Amino acid sequence: MNEESVLNALKAIAFSDFTDYIRIEEGEVRVKDTALLTEAQRSAIAGIKDSGKGVEIKLHDKQKALELLVKYLGLFETPQEDKLLRVELSGIPEEWAE
Repeated sequence: MNEESVLNALKAIAFSDFTDYIRIEEGEVRVKDTALLTEAQRSAIAGIKDSGKGVEIKLHDKQKALELLVKYLGLFETPQEDKLLRVELSGIPEEWAE
């Protein structure tokens, strides 16, 4: 497994959507045929089981995948103090300077 395949797997999980796997028609939940899913969609699935009352589809943790992508991309590496708004005033009226 190389870097590109790891990133593709993380992207598939991070941007997965339940509507890729199910649809609701006339108030009933329909599960899509897994043969019609893309490789990326299949890789986002953590598990599928028949609960006896229906099919349960569990996806991998989207938040964790997003956190790993953000860390890899360095999106939030700016120190907190650099995010502060700095305002410099010039020409302050004398009465305000007291």
